[in-house]
Parts: sequence; structure tokens; C-alpha cells
Amino acid sequence: MRARRVDMLKFEKKETELEGVYIIHTVKFEDERGYFSEVYQKDSFRDLGIQENFIQENVSFSKKGTLRGLHFQTKKKQGKLLRVLEGKIYDVIVDLRKESSTYGKYIGIELSSKDQNLLWIPPDFAHGFLSLAEKNIIQYQCTDSYDMEYEEGILWSDQDLNIDWKLDEYGFSEEELIISEKDKKQKKFVDYERFEKEKSILILGGNGQLGKEFQKFLQKKMIEYQAIDKDALDVSNEKKCREFFIQKHYCCVINCAAYTNVDLAEKEKEECKAVNTDAVRIWTKMCEEKEIPFITFSTDMVFDGKDEFPYTEEDMPNPVNWYGKTKLEGEKFALQYSRSLVIRTSWLFSTEGDNFCKKALLWAKNQETLRIVDDQISSPTSVEDIAVFTWKLYQKACFGLYHMSGMGESSKYDQIRYLLSLFSWKGRIERAKTEEFWNLANRPKYSKLCCMKLYGALGLSLPYWKKSIQYFAKNLRDKNLF
Repeated sequence: MRARRVDMLKFEKKETELEGVYIIHTVKFEDERGYFSEVYQKDSFRDLGIQENFIQENVSFSKKGTLRGLHFQTKKKQGKLLRVLEGKIYDVIVDLRKESSTYGKYIGIELSSKDQNLLWIPPDFAHGFLSLAEKNIIQYQCTDSYDMEYEEGILWSDQDLNIDWKLDEYGFSEEELIISEKDKKQKKFVDYERFEKEKSILILGGNGQLGKEFQKFLQKKMIEYQAIDKDALDVSNEKKCREFFIQKHYCCVINCAAYTNVDLAEKEKEECKAVNTDAVRIWTKMCEEKEIPFITFSTDMVFDGKDEFPYTEEDMPNPVNWYGKTKLEGEKFALQYSRSLVIRTSWLFSTEGDNFCKKALLWAKNQETLRIVDDQISSPTSVEDIAVFTWKLYQKACFGLYHMSGMGESSKYDQIRYLLSLFSWKGRIERAKTEEFWNLANRPKYSKLCCMKLYGALGLSLPYWKKSIQYFAKNLRDKNLF
């Protein structure tokens, strides 16, 4: 007699010791012809709390004694709905969610084609199994596609995880196991933890000169990061930022986003405030909620330039333009959080992005005479040096306010005169005064930063500004940029 399809065609969820990992029982209908079993139904799974969409399906075959795993992806993280089509396996799942109370813990579950159970493994879990039957066919439905670039693994026999693969119970010796050469050489869990601490950095303002330099720095160190820019996310839109951030698991946010047009800021006050103040407030709060470090950058323009000695972190700010005011307000928000690092710097230059040094070189290509102001004094600072020293502070968990700029001091005139001499420029450079140029915004005349606090924390100082300019010029020549 034919089995009737009735409302009994439902799924039953059984929770496991790892939150979010479920065994799902299915209803199996059998008669003389065979059997029917419903293994997935979107609405029913949604009722179980599994709302993911599956975009890739895999089938694997494994001989008896084959051990696969422990596998996961660092990006394009896959949730997996798994079932055994034929045979029997001992399935192992390890919790890699750092925020979880069961982080680093595992469970082992026996699955077979006979019981027809499904296993739901969310993203951020490592997965592997031991094949127990002569012939084992496993089907995976995955929430994201496989990507070799992000494939990672943890050693199946890692002593810190201490997984009981039940080899004695199932009648296997370790020597009998069939394991790929790749899986024999996977990293240990302690190495994975160490790697995790130095990955998943979020860079805001990724297309600016500071953001690009941080990307190059992290690439050299082989540290995972994501860089986003204004085209991808409005960093001052709290609703959109929270929607983006809530599902992410970054270990640090580096805010390189900034409104930097000092003169235009006098006209576009709201736009300037949105990026330099509001965005800092929003991201400080979100990082505090997740208890992760927040790094942001400020400017020597928070000072009025009336002092005759380099400014310390203890000196009272008094900005003379709107740009400086918005940066100062951003500082105040950031410093309300104990794990914020606020870095004031000055006169940044690099081969990336837009800066005064590169503008001067372009002017020199097309003009025989340049007029450069000699009454603005500060410290030219390499963005590359900023990335290196910021990372040193981050690694030592040095939070709070730090001044960071090149050693020595210079006028704009001295800076550009020295730069052009490195290219043997034959033109003429003349001294000028700030008031000779039409500027909407006032500038501090003297804004040299004292970096003794930085030296006290690291025992190191940034290079002398001329040395950094030399390196900058060499990089331009090597890249045929000038």
C-alpha cells in the first residue's frame, strides 16, 4: 500500500553541545517499492532557525579508514548541511568562533545512510570525518562556494584539541588511516590561534594614501585584512555601518578615512564633520561593543601654532580651522574608549594617493619657478613609517593619544627644496608667505609635534624627515613615477 504524504513530513532538530550545530531527523516513508524521504525544505528549515541559502553542492566518496579534515575557509565561510548517502562516518566539528563559550571545543557524531539524519554545521567551524564503511558517499550543501585561496585546516591529531577519533572502538590503528599529505601537514590549533590574532583587520578609507600603505604593510606581513572605501560604505551612516559590522569578526579596526581638503572644509562643514567626527564616534562605539581595538588618526592642526616649542600630548589644543576642529572632536570620542589608539601626525607623504610632495613634483614638471611658503613649520612624515610604528604600538597594546611624526622640523619651502634637489631639478624655487596665497582656511604657523611619549613606549623614533624623503624619491624613480 502506498504511503500517504501528510503533515508528518516535518523535520526535527536536535541541539548539540556546540551552539548552532544541529542534528536534523527526517521522516522516512518505506513500502515494497523502496522509500521516500524529504531532506530539505526552505520554509521548514527556516522554522528550525536555519535561514541560509545554499549555493553549492558537493559529493565525496571515501574508502574505509579514510580521514579527512579538519577543514574550513577563512573568507567565503561555508555553512554545510551534510548527510551520508551511503555508508557510515564518524563526523568531528570544532568550534572556531572566538566569541563562543565553546571556542576550541569539539563534538563527534556518528552518521549513516541507515538513519538518514542531516548534520547542520554553521560557518566558523572546522570539520572532518573518519570513514567507517567499505564505501562512503557524503553529500554537502554549502552556503558559499569553495575557494582555494581561503582554504585552511587544523591538524587532525593536534594534542591541544585532543580529539578522540575512537580508533580503538572502530578497529583502526593510526598507521592504517588513509590521510592526504596535505592533511598530515595542517597547522596546529595553537598556530591557528596565533594567526587569528593577527588577521581580520578592517581598514576604513582603503583608497587613501594611509589606507593603501596599511594594505601594503599587512600584505608583507601576510596578515588578513579587508579594506573598504566610501564607494563601498558610508562610514558616517550608523545604520549601514552596523548592518555591515554586526556579522563580522574583525580583531581590530584601523580608521584611515578622513576628509582632508582643509580649505574646502570651510565650505563643506557638514561633509567634513561627518567623516572626521561622526564616523569616529560611530566606529569607536561599535568597537567598544565588540571589545576590539580601534585605531584612528588625527593632525597637528589641532594646535593654533602660537607656541615656540614642539607640542606634547598634554598641551591644550586650539584649532584655527574647521578641519582641525572636526579632528579634535573625533579624538575626544575615540579617547572615551580604553582600547582606542589616537595618533596625531603631520605633513604626510607617500608614493600612494595625493599629497603635497607629489603635487610639488607635478608643478616642477611644468614650471620653471615655484613659490613655496616658508612660514609654516612642522615635520614631514612618511606614511610608510606611520604604518610601521602604528603596528608596533598596536602589538604592545599601547592605547591612548600619541604624537607620531618625522624627526627634525622643516618649512614647506625647505621640504620641497630638498625633495627637488634629489631629482636635480634645474628650475628656481622662491620663498613665499602664507598670506600671499588665497586660502579659505587658516594654518598654524608652527605645529611641530613632540614624540617623546612614542619613544618612551617603543624605545624608537621615526627616521629624520630628510632620510624618509630620500627613500620616497628612490621609490618614485624605481616605479618610474617621476
